[in-house]
Amino acid sequence: MSTTFFYHPLAALNAQVEFDSAEATHISKALRMKSGDVIELTNGQGGLFLAELDIVKHRVSATIREKKMALDIQPQLHLGVAPTKNADRMEWLVEKAVEIGIGQISLLSCAHSERSRISLDRLNRVAVAALKQSQRTYLPLIHELQEFQAWIGLVGSDHRYIAHCMDNIPRESLKHVLMADESVCIAIGPEGDFDDREVQAAMSAGFKSVSLGSARLRTETAALAAIHTYSLHHQK
Repeated sequence: MSTTFFYHPLAALNAQVEFDSAEATHISKALRMKSGDVIELTNGQGGLFLAELDIVKHRVSATIREKKMALDIQPQLHLGVAPTKNADRMEWLVEKAVEIGIGQISLLSCAHSERSRISLDRLNRVAVAALKQSQRTYLPLIHELQEFQAWIGLVGSDHRYIAHCMDNIPRESLKHVLMADESVCIAIGPEGDFDDREVQAAMSAGFKSVSLGSARLRTETAALAAIHTYSLHHQK
């Protein structure tokens, strides 16, 4: 028998956790669940548990009774991406990235960026919803918007790639150079692409110049293509 899947960051074996008002209303009103019902619960850090609900008026809590074996593998992919002008497209990207599997997302401010502000709270809510829908157990860390030139010096991934469309700079196909079983970072620029200085600075910082194919892709499409390429490359 399948059980309903939820997220709570404090979930741990034998702990009791309380859901916020929105989730409590969803559980008790929309799903019409009752005290004693059993749910699956993840903490977003790889933990998967069975928990028993306790519903008293508007208060909904769960006591965690058992730890389950999670089939999810922690993604070692760090995506750096310049937010799109249309916020909905960025939210769509975060949703799909979580469904496929991703470890970190860094929001980048680049020379050709079209957006200087983005709601991190909103993106995190989208990520949690996607986590529950896809029943994954790893919630990615989404970093605040930061300057690209500063960010490239902070990335600690074993292998780093910058995807761009500049024909004057040699590029290799991402799918041919990806390394298996090690941490990976892929940088995706804004609609106007990275500029020459950004690509050169990234390469000087250890990033490899790569291509995602011959077509010119929108930012969110390019990012999703990179995530999917990584996912296929690392499937067991």
